[in-house]
Amino acid sequence: MKVIEVFGAGLTALMVVIAAIYFVVSFAPILWPAFVASRNRPDLPRPVVFVAVVAALVYGAFSFIGFAVLLPVEAYGAFVAPSLEASGAAYGAGILRLSRFFTEYWWLFVPPIQLGLTWFITGQVGRRWQHICSAPPNNSFKPMPLRGTA
Repeated sequence: MKVIEVFGAGLTALMVVIAAIYFVVSFAPILWPAFVASRNRPDLPRPVVFVAVVAALVYGAFSFIGFAVLLPVEAYGAFVAPSLEASGAAYGAGILRLSRFFTEYWWLFVPPIQLGLTWFITGQVGRRWQHICSAPPNNSFKPMPLRGTA
């Protein structure tokens, strides 16, 4: 009740709605492929595997983007930039400001990036899913058995 007294009923309700939307969007890599798999598409085989594959690809791509972009910038800010500033050269000050901005406000970028990745990967995998799930041809069949010692 203290939260309502401090923020007021309207702002508290708005915070709860935003938190619920943020929670649902964080599960978009699971919910959107499940919706795509459950709609009237009888040609989509193995829908549970489809949802699992798309979710794994989205979360993996999101983690890779985070590590591939932020890790080098943070390493530069922690190891290279202090040495350059001590020597009087201020190279990369813009990169450091951008890095600090992303470090403080990363949570604002998670929903749009995840929604974009979810939409893109679901479309790409969904188009190819029939081919992915089809069994490869068995070209190892030999109509005439080998005779003699081999």
